Amino acid sequence: MSKDQTRIAVVTGGASGIGEECARQLRDQGWRVVVWDRHATDGEPTVDVADYASVAAAASRLDGVDLLINAAGIAGSRDPVGRKDPAEWAQVMAVNLNGTFHCAHALYEALRARGGVVVNIASVAGMVMMKGRAHYAVSKAGVATLTRSLANEWAEDGIRVIAVAPGYVKTPMIQRSIEAGELDERKLAAMHPLNRLATTQEIAAAMIALAQPPFLFMTGAVVTIDGGMTLGK
Repeated sequence: MSKDQTRIAVVTGGASGIGEECARQLRDQGWRVVVWDRHATDGEPTVDVADYASVAAAASRLDGVDLLINAAGIAGSRDPVGRKDPAEWAQVMAVNLNGTFHCAHALYEALRARGGVVVNIASVAGMVMMKGRAHYAVSKAGVATLTRSLANEWAEDGIRVIAVAPGYVKTPMIQRSIEAGELDERKLAAMHPLNRLATTQEIAAAMIALAQPPFLFMTGAVVTIDGGMTLGK
């Protein structure tokens, strides 16, 4: 990662949730942040990570990137597999898994130019099975495997690739579902031994920290940040 010039970060899904918090914290640390989102703000161009042409066009404007944070993602419905709309399944894969690949692929040369870092968002959903969440779980398990695959291939180019796997995070999307009565916050909290949901600030801070010293020897890791959810109770 470059030290003698302004550090440049691309944050997907940076208009809300964990991505928005990552962008805010990076700016506070002096980074130049480029937000890729379908609902971009502050004059940023809109980018649909599920559409490779959209991603490639945005990537063509950047010669060097120090950090790519792949935070764009959707959850989809909670229908069981037998009643899942195939179009919805495909859309969750397109955003969560394909979108992560699209952004990493399109920025490969820009990352290689600066010895950059990629930080992806996986999920404990890819480790702990939840009814009605198969599409999301499969997409996030794919992100974890893609993280390890890219780390293995790109180490020789000086690019580190890591992922975090959060438990439930109190994002605006989760908050809306709680307020609509679709989710029970107390039940969600009880799934974690720490008996609460993570904040976007906590997950964003961890993602940014892992991209910098003293974690420069870390690559290919999928770091679980789940309040103990995967420990069982």
